[in-house]
Amino acid sequence: MVFVRDVRPRPAPIYLLYRDTEGRIDGIGDYCERLGSALRAAGADAHAVTWRSRGIDVSEGTVILQYNPFAFGRWGFAPRLPFEMASLRRRRPYVRQVVMVHEPFVAIDSVRSLVMGIWQRFQLRAVLSSVDGVMVSTSSWAGLLPAHCHPIAAPVGSNLPDRRERRDVTRRALGVDSETLVLATFGTDHPSRLLDHVVAAANAVAARSEQVILLYLGVGTSTLDGLDPAISVHRPGRQSVDELAEALSAADIYLAALSDGLSTRRTTLMAALQHALPIVGTYGPLTEPDLRAENDAIRWTPTGDPKRFADASLDLAGDAALRQRRGAAARALYERRFSWELIAQSVLAALRPQA
Repeated sequence: MVFVRDVRPRPAPIYLLYRDTEGRIDGIGDYCERLGSALRAAGADAHAVTWRSRGIDVSEGTVILQYNPFAFGRWGFAPRLPFEMASLRRRRPYVRQVVMVHEPFVAIDSVRSLVMGIWQRFQLRAVLSSVDGVMVSTSSWAGLLPAHCHPIAAPVGSNLPDRRERRDVTRRALGVDSETLVLATFGTDHPSRLLDHVVAAANAVAARSEQVILLYLGVGTSTLDGLDPAISVHRPGRQSVDELAEALSAADIYLAALSDGLSTRRTTLMAALQHALPIVGTYGPLTEPDLRAENDAIRWTPTGDPKRFADASLDLAGDAALRQRRGAAARALYERRFSWELIAQSVLAALRPQA
């Protein structure tokens, strides 16, 4: 018997560097897990590395820092992070360093945000000062970064499994019949969530429908002031990813009202597209032009106009055939641009040396 040794070169390892999530709900942590799996499925040698302010011990390959200032320090103040990246550069000059910017810094609109915004801007510049490449979760961040960065846009994906097949079972568990319309939104307590738009849409739909259920998903959901008491609100709180995906699959319309607009950095948008949901969304300063052009999958309304958001929701609520068409377009958009397979390929392409 003759044994032939496999002489194909082993791919250089890729390390996804992020904080220790310690069992907390963390969208970027989930992103790292799913991206790592997708990269390995594409043939890459991908690993997760946890940053604990005790040095980064990597001897070869590429390190991709998953950057959001608030992930690495209170109020986004993490002076040791650029120091450790610089230390890695000195100790391991052949290790390639890439930064994936999920969020660069806070907008300055108050005295408190002025202080945070200044140090976060200096901090990000320090992190980016000597890296080999930069990626951004939305092309809208590109203009906020130093000119020398030349960032490459790499969208996020859905952090949920695909549970479309559980739709009928989940709707029965919710007590939903054919006359009931199910709206869904994520209500995590964050200033970017335009809950007044959601309330306006749900109230408008309830005024014309016999029964409306609002799936108010996420942890730390805020109070929906002014919501019609006739609307049944299902607020499950913390759920496993499987439970959350099953709940989302039961929806007829997904309400996505954000002050900065929908963009490719929103994993919740990707989950809605993944589950073939017709979407009513807002466009704003962070909405990419190419995403804004996707008019079949997303019914767009401007931020700050809850009436137009409600009217768009009413159009979908009153037309089952339209919901079906827009849902199919949403799934097609997901498969065409935002599946994890495609995202992994875009990351690998961004890591290839430029000619």
